[in-house]
Amino acid sequence: MTKSEIQPHRVRKNNQSSSQLSSQFKNREGARSTGTYPQRTGTSTKVLLHAVGGRKRRHSLRKGPKSKRILRSNKLYKQGYNRGYEDGVRQGQNSFGIVFEGVSIIIPTYNQRGYVLQCVSSIEKHTPAPYEIIVVDNASQDGTAEALLRQGGMVRVAALEKNRGFAGGVNQGQMMAKGRHIVVLNNDTLVTPGWLENMMTCLNSDPQIGVVGPVTNYIGGDQQIEVPYREVEQMWSFAASQNRPDPEKHRMTDRLVGFCWLFSRDLFERTGYLDEGYAVGNFEDDDWIVRVRMLGYRLAVAGDAFIHHFGSVSMKALGEQDFNTVNKGNEQFYSQKWGDPQALIAETSRLAQIQYADTQTRSQANVSSAAKGDLRQQAAGSSYEKSHVTSPFRRSSDFYPEGAFLVDLKGDVYVLRGGQRHKLNIPVPRGISPVLVAKPDLLGIPEGEPLVSAGDIWNGSHESDPPLAVTTSDPGVPYTDTSIVATAEAPEGWYLVTEGRRRKFVSTYAAERWGIRSRHVQQISTEQLHMIPEACPIIAPPQLLNENL
Repeated sequence: MTKSEIQPHRVRKNNQSSSQLSSQFKNREGARSTGTYPQRTGTSTKVLLHAVGGRKRRHSLRKGPKSKRILRSNKLYKQGYNRGYEDGVRQGQNSFGIVFEGVSIIIPTYNQRGYVLQCVSSIEKHTPAPYEIIVVDNASQDGTAEALLRQGGMVRVAALEKNRGFAGGVNQGQMMAKGRHIVVLNNDTLVTPGWLENMMTCLNSDPQIGVVGPVTNYIGGDQQIEVPYREVEQMWSFAASQNRPDPEKHRMTDRLVGFCWLFSRDLFERTGYLDEGYAVGNFEDDDWIVRVRMLGYRLAVAGDAFIHHFGSVSMKALGEQDFNTVNKGNEQFYSQKWGDPQALIAETSRLAQIQYADTQTRSQANVSSAAKGDLRQQAAGSSYEKSHVTSPFRRSSDFYPEGAFLVDLKGDVYVLRGGQRHKLNIPVPRGISPVLVAKPDLLGIPEGEPLVSAGDIWNGSHESDPPLAVTTSDPGVPYTDTSIVATAEAPEGWYLVTEGRRRKFVSTYAAERWGIRSRHVQQISTEQLHMIPEACPIIAPPQLLNENL
């Protein structure tokens, strides 16, 4: 393990230079054109806490007893530092993966030292529950990381060498988080007495609630409320009144802005990281919330949890022209990725209810068959059905295509089949570009038997034209092999047909992220399409530009 792998962090919605913005947009376009994860450059992302001798002390090098004492002191300091560092590495390795029963509060930041110090101070004053603060500093030039390190306390600081935007900062913090619950918090906020306790009460009030947000004085959407104060000094008395515990103030909503989220580690492991294809900030929070809702979770606003929000200070620092460029680009990316997200969420919910009812019926039939000793009927059902049991919530990988080739950051390749990941122990077939997925996504997929021959990949048949591993076919049903189909009436609506079911790609972008191109699409009639039972849609995996995830 290197120093870069164990450092602490801080994050917040960031501003970048025009050249950085251009670079991020190029990365996004590259991912669209290849349909796979964009290629990394040769330089690795480093996360630095600080360096030995980072503060250069200028001592006189004149010969004499004083000079020798200084050299000896410096040598002892470095030896002590190295021993302490090695101790920390061992402790970090021993505690890796251990979750504590508390909250990890993740704050991304960029060049907003004054705001983030105020934010951290308010957390320390008004958060009695067990917690850790993880500040991800996106290469600030204003001494943010140094100021936080001097402050000490419960703060872990991750000083990134490159500005990775709001999504990249949050992802770095989530990777480091050890709490049973996670809070994502903007750096230009002040939390108030009772904020976290009341949000936690709201989260625990209904098992269907996945993410909770507070109310505030400044935000888009229905989380903004009228406030009587004009100065921050007047805010505290208002907050004390607003934050009196009151479950009647808890309500469901369709959208939560990412200035403050509370959710469980289990939800994070099911949903995955934010999409780093969004430059700097804006729309990456909406993107993540769409995925949360597609998994079956609901969103809630805790009206008895008020926090003060100064309001998009990092985004405003971009200047109007750069802000508009970023916002427009991210909006276009969001639209191309999701189309109509509200309709998609509604359709996914409808299909999930049908699937649940169908699974319940089959389970009852299997129980009846088992009682009669009919083992053949008991074993009936496709691998798709067997892998989609009656869990109340889905995982992001449930929306990945059957037969997809997945790769992790170590370079290990897997084939997704029957709800399991099968490690590929042979070279990747010619023409296949595996899609990069994060560790939480991979670890959430049960591990199946490894694939050791080409016959294992293609099930003894010839290689398919689409870049997906063919599943077992049923000769009695048309289009049961892995096929990409569309109708003449709706040529832009692409479906993956596998195991006798059709699954719609939510957008052309989603299909291209899995390597599907127009040349793979077969045209069938609308009647033929409607004869094939529906299953859950296929979404694009998030782009990840941080090689530590």
